[in-house]
Amino acid sequence: MNLKTLLLGVTCGFLLSACGGPIEEEAAPAPVEELGTVQGALCEGWNDGARRCSFKCTSTSTWWTSYSSVAYGDCTEFARRECGFTAYGTCWSK
Repeated sequence: MNLKTLLLGVTCGFLLSACGGPIEEEAAPAPVEELGTVQGALCEGWNDGARRCSFKCTSTSTWWTSYSSVAYGDCTEFARRECGFTAYGTCWSK
């Protein structure tokens, strides 16, 4: 083996080890789901003309929306009946 080849290999190995591996990205904090801000496009509010009750049974489930109008103040009870327990979140949507 040639001394020049050996030194070149050692130098390249040294430079690669000095650079290290890929930089680990800092773990981003888990997003906090806030009803009304995250779901702002879905939850519009009774005062803005929304008459459909939207609800989410658990924090990991999908949002469901009633096809019929629900009386004002009955959205939470409607969601409880549909979920079988107190819903994770309810809101009014169009």
